[in-house]
Amino acid sequence: MKAIFEFLKNPFYRVAGYTSLAWGVAGMAVSTAIAFGGGIHFHGLLHYGGAPNGAWWCFVVEHLVVWLVPSVLIYLSALFCSRSHVRPVDVLGTVAFAQLPLVLVSLFMALPPMHEIATIQSMQEVDRLLSDTAWLLAVVWFGAVGLLLSIWVLYWMFRAISVACNLKGRNLWIVFIVGAFGGDLLCRYLIGLCY
Repeated sequence: MKAIFEFLKNPFYRVAGYTSLAWGVAGMAVSTAIAFGGGIHFHGLLHYGGAPNGAWWCFVVEHLVVWLVPSVLIYLSALFCSRSHVRPVDVLGTVAFAQLPLVLVSLFMALPPMHEIATIQSMQEVDRLLSDTAWLLAVVWFGAVGLLLSIWVLYWMFRAISVACNLKGRNLWIVFIVGAFGGDLLCRYLIGLCY
């Protein structure tokens, strides 16, 4: 049990490079299929919900952008912040692996209460849904789980950067902030072009 907890805490001491890339790409494929089936769009690394374009290619582009943009930003900033040789495959692989919890995020967002709130179009719908206590309670619980899964993605991304780029301290935080939050902003802009 301790080995499983240690792996969930930081899998990147055991999984990196091409192995993490393969697992991450497989996870993205599953997450994309679930998102397409549930009509859930990823607007950025930390933002998801409904969108006007339901074409299959839009879901694929969203997941590729959410993976590649933070990976490229992390790699480029690590070149300046790390004294070690940083391999692109390590960054691409560990960032892809760090996004595996997005499969669970896609599943939770596809559940009826979360899907309904993610695709709200008017204030009248909000008022109607807020009046149903059972529905509201389900949304709060599913939303809390979705938030925890998003935090898990960020935590794993932090650990991935630490291992893949051999960073600690201030430089690790700089690269993480550029990759995660700068990446999220750039993802939102680029994905917005699909709509």
